[in-house]
Amino acid sequence: MDKWLNSHWFARAVALLLAVMMWMVVNLETEQTTTPEASQPVFIDGVNLHVKYDTDRFQVVKQQRTVKVALESSNPFYRHNFFPADSWEVYVDATGLGKGTHRVPVQYKGFPDEVKVGIIPNIVEITLEEKKTVEREVDVEMLGVVAPGYTAGEPIVKPFRALVRVPESQVDKVAAVKASVDLEGATSAIKTTVPLKVVDKSGNVIQGADVVPLTVEVNIPVTSPFVKVPVKLNLTNEMPNGYSLASVDMNVEEVTVYGPKEVIDAMKSSTYSGPEIDLSNITSDRLLELKIPVMDNIVKVEPEYLKVSLKVVPSTTKRLEKVPIRISGLSENLQAKVLSTDGQEMSTIDFDAVGAAQILNQLRPEDLQVVADVSSMPAGVYEIALNYIFQSDYLRPSESAPKKVTVEITNKQR
Repeated sequence: MDKWLNSHWFARAVALLLAVMMWMVVNLETEQTTTPEASQPVFIDGVNLHVKYDTDRFQVVKQQRTVKVALESSNPFYRHNFFPADSWEVYVDATGLGKGTHRVPVQYKGFPDEVKVGIIPNIVEITLEEKKTVEREVDVEMLGVVAPGYTAGEPIVKPFRALVRVPESQVDKVAAVKASVDLEGATSAIKTTVPLKVVDKSGNVIQGADVVPLTVEVNIPVTSPFVKVPVKLNLTNEMPNGYSLASVDMNVEEVTVYGPKEVIDAMKSSTYSGPEIDLSNITSDRLLELKIPVMDNIVKVEPEYLKVSLKVVPSTTKRLEKVPIRISGLSENLQAKVLSTDGQEMSTIDFDAVGAAQILNQLRPEDLQVVADVSSMPAGVYEIALNYIFQSDYLRPSESAPKKVTVEITNKQR
């Protein structure tokens, strides 16, 4: 016995036996503590219940929204790590069912095979209604207001009709299909693509309604205050000697002018200054397309371009006799008379007018004025330039017509 106790082989055998016994004790305790836990399921509350059905023909109008899922597994990984929500699904399959209320089993997919899955409840009721299609015109809902002084016109919608599919019980609730457009502060036309919404008589959106098309194109004209006024050409310089204008024709006689209200109000009794035409180099007929100038504080002018036709003919002259000379700008306490070269008072003048024969032939005495302007002049004797004013813009005095006259201004006798 003493010999065994002193043997190192005996000591090694005893140590090995003790190690084996300790391993068995540890593993038996682990199994005893884990075995009961493996039988306890893990619960997931509020799981969304998906319904698979023929969405073209039917609409789910009543269903259970959520269920509870119980998971049980002996693998500790599945007990302590929930699955990603997008890796599994809980659903009912109603693809082969018609309209009405049905009791259908709850199914699942995406869980590992070694996990036991329980669904509470495992049978639910769903109600399917057949879809109906109705047609409605698209109503544009204009939100906000355009900039001050501007006006929103009638909306143009493309397409202007839409098809709405809803459950049969909701057909009578479909009051309108609306496209909402924000106009706040707009100063120019609005062109936008807008999603459609289906609303009831109270203006509330009907959830789940299908609409075709999903969007429409909406065009809303936005205009500033405007006025239509005659357009007047600016004919500058004299035509070359021997040539005159017989006529000037425009494709439009008036233009539409847009701008702030105060500017437009001031233009209502006036004309609009059109393009300028330099006559100094024109010796033959012309057809011109000219851009209409946009004056200060004007938003735009319509049309943008003006077509002008100039008819040029050889010049002729007509002698005009005893045309009255008018004196303008004379103060109330003064009087004036025109003096001839010999100092005698004269009240009329003779001169030649130049222009197209057809215009000269129609010229009447009241169609022209000869004016001597003495504005702000005190008493005295002055050489005053004569201003020949013809009713027609296409006539002018000849080169030989008097340019000036002598005017004597005196105080009125009291």
